[in-house]
Amino acid sequence: MLLTDRLSPNFYQPKDSQEPLLEFYEKGEEITLLETGIWQVYRGVVQLSKINFAEKGIILGWVTPGNVFDNRNLQSAPYQAQALSDVYIRCLNTQYLKKYPQIIAELIAKLSYRLIKTEQLLTVTAIKLVEDRLWELFVMLRDDMGQPVKGGTRLAVRFTHQNLANVIGATRVTVTRVLGEFQSKNWIEFDSDRHIIIKRP
Repeated sequence: MLLTDRLSPNFYQPKDSQEPLLEFYEKGEEITLLETGIWQVYRGVVQLSKINFAEKGIILGWVTPGNVFDNRNLQSAPYQAQALSDVYIRCLNTQYLKKYPQIIAELIAKLSYRLIKTEQLLTVTAIKLVEDRLWELFVMLRDDMGQPVKGGTRLAVRFTHQNLANVIGATRVTVTRVLGEFQSKNWIEFDSDRHIIIKRP
């Protein structure tokens, strides 16, 4: 579904009929990255992953509103982007960037930030103990997509036990056990929509 972008991005506000169109994807949909360029998330959260040489999916991280990712440097392996919530996204292609060169410096900074977050996630997944891996993932997610609520920080996206297991390279059963331990220690709780609330400082 395509929508005219009447809403401006966080970092630039041109009023122009040539603005890229916003594409809408429902939660769970694979995002089709047909056009080459820099993709900006306007609303929602996008999960990035790729398939390695062993045909195993590797999660590279998440892109939150106002942030971007580039599909031009991902030719070495199949690349996937999935809507973890309802998402509005658009592609800033070469023609658009030539028209508005003043935004390129900030886009480069945002792309650099994306690489830093990917490296951070890879560092988390290398931690030996599952309990430590899962907790460090929660700390990362709290910083990336946390919403202050009474008693803690709520993750903007609902992660299932299997989602979390896929990220840290553990089994769903193990993640369920560790989540129970975290709850018993009062480190986390779940709200009525099953979003995780991180309570431990």
